[in-house]
Amino acid sequence: MCGRFALTGSLDWLFRLLFLEPPPVFADRYNIAPTQPVFAFLYDIDRNCLKYDFLSWGLVPPFVKDPGEISTLINARAETLREKPAFKNAFRYRRCILPASGFYEWKRAGATAEPFYFSAAADAGQLCLAGIWEIWHGEGGEQMNSCAIITVPANRTVQKVHHRMPAIIAPEKLSVWLNPETGPDDLSKLLRPASDELLNCVRVGSYVNSPRNEGLECIAPELPKGPFQPDLFSEY
Repeated sequence: MCGRFALTGSLDWLFRLLFLEPPPVFADRYNIAPTQPVFAFLYDIDRNCLKYDFLSWGLVPPFVKDPGEISTLINARAETLREKPAFKNAFRYRRCILPASGFYEWKRAGATAEPFYFSAAADAGQLCLAGIWEIWHGEGGEQMNSCAIITVPANRTVQKVHHRMPAIIAPEKLSVWLNPETGPDDLSKLLRPASDELLNCVRVGSYVNSPRNEGLECIAPELPKGPFQPDLFSEY
């Protein structure tokens, strides 16, 4: 699965690629968590154009009466997108791209879970995570635009930590993924494990474990533990 990611650095290259004007201010985020707003590129069917927007991470299907009564759907398995009622219409009509400089996965080590950060390899820019999004309307007229990240089986780089990873769309295929005319078969061909060379992996510290924490410390490599050095001046 993908339960946390980061988005830092300039996205100018991606805006140029999609022929969009970038926003005047764009803040780095190192610890994006479910239920938070996430930056996304999507196709606006009403205006017949690409755009960017902020979506709530955790897809709410339109048939749900109360979003608080369902579990947060932060991920959608690529293998079942065409079948699951919560995902199939979004996969057909409402796809999006969530740019990320990297994502986190946790590896079980006994009673604890060790966090690892998978980032774009040198000169790769940000990663383009494949997503689906939905529009939910409440009986009182309220509206919620939400999304889920699509996952695929892990490549060899990620599978040492977790058996799933986000689906990553190559920059040259973004127009195909976001085009509302692209058929399901062609879309499914894009949902494959990324090449092993695309990602770097580093063990990071436990600071990232709390979604309340933010900043560079989230992606800082964990320092190796040195041998015990007793304090010669301490009293025993």
